[in-house]
Parts: sequence; structure tokens; C-alpha cells
Amino acid sequence: MTVSETVSTQSPAVAAPTAANTPWEDGQPLWVFGYGSIIYRVDFPIEDQVFGYIHSRKRAFLQKSHDHRGTPTRPGRVCTLIPHAEWNSMFPRDPADPDAVCWGMAYKVQSGMEQQVKQHLDFREKDGYTEDFVDVFVEQNEGPVVQKVLVYVGVSDNPSFAGPSTLDETAQVIAGAEGPSGTNREYLFKLCDSLRLHHPRALDPYLAELETLVRTYVASNKQALQ
Repeated sequence: MTVSETVSTQSPAVAAPTAANTPWEDGQPLWVFGYGSIIYRVDFPIEDQVFGYIHSRKRAFLQKSHDHRGTPTRPGRVCTLIPHAEWNSMFPRDPADPDAVCWGMAYKVQSGMEQQVKQHLDFREKDGYTEDFVDVFVEQNEGPVVQKVLVYVGVSDNPSFAGPSTLDETAQVIAGAEGPSGTNREYLFKLCDSLRLHHPRALDPYLAELETLVRTYVASNKQALQ
């Protein structure tokens, strides 16, 4: 099945809520910023891509996943973006580095497919995500290389937001959760591998430490079953 066919067969039955004052309209070029599974699993047609970063947001596994990497009774954890000020309020003992950035991939949707892809992504990101728009930067440029890029974010007042959790608590969930899209740990490991592949500094300390913890729990669980 081609990428285009994948999009056309998805149902947009339950869409993510739309942000106010959306700066994208049907018929206009559409860019999408991926900071989680979209980095390594692009299931929509694209005609250009830029690996870059956004400012003032921290990527964190604080969004519950009931439909992809977990189940309604045992939800997994997937990424969302937390504004630095909000992160500092939730985790005052672990404040965000004000100079830190969040790396990801910006994709330009294939011309003429914008509305189909938008509906597809609304359905894919329906578990608590809303739309936001960001500017994407690369190291070679002072200003943004792409502006008003669509990104899906699980804000802290959405019903699937996990709330403040220690890294150890998050790691235990990820090590054991599994859903229709696969194991939760696969999501984390593929994300970390993809970030390493694209840029030597793209994997931030939070993700690196989380990956180590999850691998430790997975190894411990295997030993316990032997």
C-alpha cells in the first residue's frame, strides 16, 4: 500500500479539536512538525522535509496513550510538548534549561493532499491532542526556516494528560505497556534512534535517561520470567 493510499483509507470520524485563529486554510501549503512517532513513521505523502528545532518547549512522555501504545485499562505514555514555564511549575526541582530546544522533523505535505492529510492526522492524534503552530529553526540560520508549522500537542488540561510524574514512574509504564500500534518501549527506542541518526545533539538528556531506565526495566522483566 502506498503512502497516499494509507491516507485515503483512514477515517476522520473523531477529529482533534481545532485551535483558535488557525493560521492554515484549506488550499494553502501545509507543514507539519513531528517530535514523536511522526519522525520515524510518516504515513502521509510529503514533498519536502527539514530536520530542525523549536524553542521554549520541552518534549516529555506525559501524555497517556489509550489507542496506540496502550489500552483504555492500561494506557501507555507518548510525547507531548510542555512550555518551559509550565514545566518549571510542575517540576520546580528540575527546571527546564531556557536555552534548550526540541528537535524534530518538519514535513511539507504533498500539494493537493493537504485536506486529506489534515483529516488523517486529526484522527491519528485524537487522544487528547490539539493543534498549535510553531516556527522551525536550523543551526545555519538565525531566523526560522519554516513558519506557522502545524504541531499536535497534548496540553496539560486535556483528559489524557498524565500530570507530573517522575522519570522512574514514566519508565515503568513504558516498559510494560502495549497497544494496537505496538509496545510502548518500541515507540521510545525508535524515537531515540531516529534523533541520534539525524543530529548528534538532537537526543536531549531527558530522553537519554528515560531510554536507559526503560531498557533496565525491560531487562529486569525478562530475567524475572526466566
